[in-house]
Amino acid sequence: MGSVPNHDAKMAHVNLMVDTIIANLPEEGIRSVLRSMLAADPSITPTFEHRTRVYLEKSSMDVEERFFNTGKNHAEQTPEFHNAQQRLRCMLGCGMCYESIPLLTAIVQQASSLQQLSASLEQALSVVDGDIIQAITAIQKTLLMPSGTRSLTGPEKTPILRLEKALCQPFPFERGLTALQASSMSSKDSNDRFPANGTPSINPITVPPLPAGIETFQLGDRSLPRLFSGLWQLSSPSWGTTSIHKINKQFQRYAAQGFTAFDMADHYGDAEVIFGKFRASCSRPEAVFGATKWCIFTPTQVTSELVQANISERCERMSSDHVDLLQFHWQFYDDPQYIKALKLLRADKRVHKLGLCNFDTQHMAEIAEAGVKIHTNQVQFSLVDSRPAYKMGDMCMKHDIKLLTYGTLLGGFIAEKWLNSPEPELFSNDVTPSQRKYYEMILNWGSWSLFQELLRVLKTIADKHSVSITNVATRWVLDFPYVGAVIVGTRWGVSDNAEDNLKTYGLKLDDDDRAMVEEVQGRTRRDRLVDLLGDCGGEYR
Repeated sequence: MGSVPNHDAKMAHVNLMVDTIIANLPEEGIRSVLRSMLAADPSITPTFEHRTRVYLEKSSMDVEERFFNTGKNHAEQTPEFHNAQQRLRCMLGCGMCYESIPLLTAIVQQASSLQQLSASLEQALSVVDGDIIQAITAIQKTLLMPSGTRSLTGPEKTPILRLEKALCQPFPFERGLTALQASSMSSKDSNDRFPANGTPSINPITVPPLPAGIETFQLGDRSLPRLFSGLWQLSSPSWGTTSIHKINKQFQRYAAQGFTAFDMADHYGDAEVIFGKFRASCSRPEAVFGATKWCIFTPTQVTSELVQANISERCERMSSDHVDLLQFHWQFYDDPQYIKALKLLRADKRVHKLGLCNFDTQHMAEIAEAGVKIHTNQVQFSLVDSRPAYKMGDMCMKHDIKLLTYGTLLGGFIAEKWLNSPEPELFSNDVTPSQRKYYEMILNWGSWSLFQELLRVLKTIADKHSVSITNVATRWVLDFPYVGAVIVGTRWGVSDNAEDNLKTYGLKLDDDDRAMVEEVQGRTRRDRLVDLLGDCGGEYR
C-alpha cells in the first residue's frame, strides 16, 4: 500500500535547460558548482542534506555484499568495497550515523577472516578505521542534550554493540576499537577482554629537554614552544590515515625534536585518546603539553554538573588528572551563558589554564572584564587573513592574552608546491577539505593571481634567508607581539615536515622583506575582511 512521505519538502519542476546542464556537467563540475551554491546560500544546506538522505534510503545497500576477494597470494578489495566506503561517508555527512553502523560492521566482520593482505588493502582498511572513528564521533554528538549527555536507547545500542564485538576480533582496527572503548557507548565486557591500551607495554619514551634553538613563550607558569602541533587531521580520513603504530612513532620523533605542545579538540576523532596514551607512555609526561577544546555548537543549558562532566571526559580521554589548557568555543553570542560556563571552568582545579576558541574581540573583552582570567584565544591568522591585527591584538596586549593561530599556512597552500600553479581543482585528490575552505578565503582576500604574486614574493624572501616559503609565512605571524604560537597541522603517520618547520626558529625578517609583502597586501581586500566576514571567528557564525 502506498503512503505519503512524512516531510514538507516542496518539489518544483527543473526547467529543460537547467536539466541539460546537470546531465552534461562533468562530475568535477557538478561538485564545484554545488559547493559554490552552498557557500553562497547556506540556507539551502538542510535541503541538500535531506535530499541526500532520501536518495540513500531509496538506494539501500545489501550488507551481505562481498567486499573482499581472496586470491592465491593475498586478499583484495572488490568494487563493492569502494561503493560501500563512498556510501558510508555520505551517510555520515548527512546525519545518518546510526544507519552507517550495520554497513561498517559488515566490512569489519568480513575483514576479520582475511589472512594475507595486499599493501593497498592494508591501507584501505586503515581508512575504514578512520571511518569508524568518524561514525563514533558523529553518534556522540547526537547524544548531546541541553542538560548534558543522554544514554543510548536500546535500539541505538544494539548495532553499536555488534560493531564493538566485531572490532574485538584480532585484526588491525585498533584505533576504532580504542575510540569506541573511550566513549560512553562501550560495553564493560569488551574493555575487560581487550584493554584499551591495545598494544603490549613498552619502555617509557624519553622526552629530552627542549633543544637550544627552540623559541618559547610564557603562558602563566609554563614555557612553551612557539610552534604547536595540530591534531585536527586525525578528525577525518580525508587527510590520509595510517596505523596507530606509525602515528605513535611520529609523535615520538616530534617530541624529541622539540615539538612538545599539541592542539586537539573534543570532536577531532580519536586525537585526545591517541595523545593521552602517548603522553602517559613518556618518562616525563609533564614535559608534553596538551591543549584541547570544549566546543558547544548547539543550544545548551549550562550547569555545574555539565561542566564537571565535560572536564572529567577530557581528563579520561587524555589519560590525565588535569587539562593543561582547555579552550572554550560558544556558538551563540546572544545566549550569555558562556560567561557562566567560563567561570565554572575557571573554578575547577583540574583546568590548569583556560582559553577561548574563535571568540571575537568584543566578547573576549567582555569575558576578561567579567573577571575571568583567560590565557589564550585560538583564531585564524595568516598573510591572507590578518583580521587579528585590527582590533584583537590591542585587546590581547591589554589583558595579557596570547593568540594561538591556525590557518597560518592556508591548509598547505602557502608552500613551494603551489607556486606558479593554476587554480586548484577543488575536488581533485591533491586538495584537502581544509584547502577548499582556505581557497574561499583567498578569493575573499583577493584572487588566485594575486595569491601567486604573494607566493613569488615569499619565495624571493625565502631564498634570501635560505629557508622555505612556509617558514617566511609562519615567521610573519609569529612576529606579532600578542601571538604566542602558530599551530602547524600534520598528517600524522602520513607525512612529516618537522625538519622544515624547525627552520622558522631564528629567522629574522628585515624591513625590505616586510615592504615587499606589504606592496602585495596593499592591492588586496585585506582591510575589508572584517566587514566581509566579521571579526575573528565570524565566518563560523
